[in-house]
Amino acid sequence: MKVRIITGVTCALVVIMLLVFTGLGYQGVMSIPMGAIAAIAAYEMMRVSKCKNKVLTVVSMIAAAIGPAYVDFDLQKYIPIPLSAIVIIYVIALLIIMLKFYDTTKFEHVALALFASLILPGALGTFFKVRDLCVEFPDLFQRSHCVFLILSAMYSAWMSDTWAYFVGSKFGKHKLAPKISPKKSVEGAVGGVFGNALFCVVTYFICDYTCFRNETLNVWMIFIGSIILTVLGMCGDLSASVIKRNFGEKDFGNLFPGHGGVLDRIDSFLVTMPALYVMIQIGLAIAGR
Repeated sequence: MKVRIITGVTCALVVIMLLVFTGLGYQGVMSIPMGAIAAIAAYEMMRVSKCKNKVLTVVSMIAAAIGPAYVDFDLQKYIPIPLSAIVIIYVIALLIIMLKFYDTTKFEHVALALFASLILPGALGTFFKVRDLCVEFPDLFQRSHCVFLILSAMYSAWMSDTWAYFVGSKFGKHKLAPKISPKKSVEGAVGGVFGNALFCVVTYFICDYTCFRNETLNVWMIFIGSIILTVLGMCGDLSASVIKRNFGEKDFGNLFPGHGGVLDRIDSFLVTMPALYVMIQIGLAIAGR
């Protein structure tokens, strides 16, 4: 437990530092650690799948590392080839690698490489989309709004997990998904959902009192949105557990003592961050923006 707490606090301090950089509007600072996270997550995905094709693993790691910077700096405007064509070329390249190293490569390895190198960095890339809402819609969003929204997605991925752990360990009696994650309980999940909603609402009131200058966000948006994000985050966590169970692994890695690997820490965030961006886009569309 001591190691788990120390690791959790260390990761929290790093996240806080990165949020400070985001609040100050430093573009490009986040794309470096995001790229590193995506590359490590891609490696962990390929390692868990028992892929022995080192070329396939390295290619997926490189593509994953480039993904966040591609979104952050909008690199597409400097490339004459459409993104759809780039993806098609990349898929063909992975299939050629599979044919070249047929003896050590299964099609499922290629499928996981595509997921690790496109979906994972794409999901992380929505971080930058939410961060830049204040640039795209300056009349609606302040920089402080963007930082709060990103923090809400992080809360829904990680703070809810903390609430669920403590509530479940004390009151948990009914298993949530015994074959996928035996330690999770229905009581813990309920505690995680409403504990996180309360935390988000309290944080909203603090921000609304100290730094928000307009009424783009309101408490009911935050309350309902946090519940939806927390439930989706739990689905992301359980989906990652399914992948691990399919390959007979407990964790994706051991980079964080007591917590597993990078992918074990960001599996929920890979769902909550894109889901938040989609919810915002739906809200803007309804508002005619």
